[in-house]
Amino acid sequence: MLEEPPSIVHDVSVAAAVGRRTLPQRLCAAFTQALGAQRAALSLLPRMEHWRLLHATDEPALRGEATQFTLGGGPSVSAALRMRPVHVRDVRGGPCRAGSPLHEGLADVHQMLAFPLHVQRAPVGVICLYYTVRTEVTDAHIAEGLHAAGLALDALLRWRPVHGSDECDCPVWATDTRAARWERIHRAAGYLAAREDCPVAEALSMLQAAGARDGLSLLDVSDALLQPRGALAHDVRVPRADGPVSAVSGPGARAAVP
Repeated sequence: MLEEPPSIVHDVSVAAAVGRRTLPQRLCAAFTQALGAQRAALSLLPRMEHWRLLHATDEPALRGEATQFTLGGGPSVSAALRMRPVHVRDVRGGPCRAGSPLHEGLADVHQMLAFPLHVQRAPVGVICLYYTVRTEVTDAHIAEGLHAAGLALDALLRWRPVHGSDECDCPVWATDTRAARWERIHRAAGYLAAREDCPVAEALSMLQAAGARDGLSLLDVSDALLQPRGALAHDVRVPRADGPVSAVSGPGARAAVP
């Protein structure tokens, strides 16, 4: 059980004050120490179609984050798109079911906690915590962590113009298969947003909801949307928050619009 109340806000404030070039590392350290995690990763979405890892505490955290954004699924992606915290208390018994690629990338992880970084309704990034030891994380910890995530984002927005340039020594997946897969997700969301006349972030949430309902990854749903109807066994039905279900089919087909 973690101590009450958590000291995450204080720790993040200190990291922001002294971080300078090491701010991403200090933020990851603050979140892991205060919230009892063993690993952390800090990612930015400078543009929705690009994913940039600012820092991972170790190689398994980097692989965990890469696996999530490669598949277009997992707590990091969900938190970024929904713009609210996502806590998976049992990775093995939850959506990351045994035998799935996401589960394989998180083999020794028991639970995960992801905090979104966003400005109004625009996703900016995510901080994801990985727990290899079972830890009781309460609603109070999550609420305090969300508050701290807001402070972290403010610090990152001030830090980035000075220290977050492309010359910064951090991985940027802009040309390999990870980025190519994430770009396909963004392209599908852009198409759906134009068709439904809604923001891209809302379209991404619609695609994710369809995947959760049908047991498909976000990448699978996006690929189905981008293919002609003749290539699909059936249309992917995308639920809308403010209306009936919409039938999603590719640009080569006449899609049903609610």
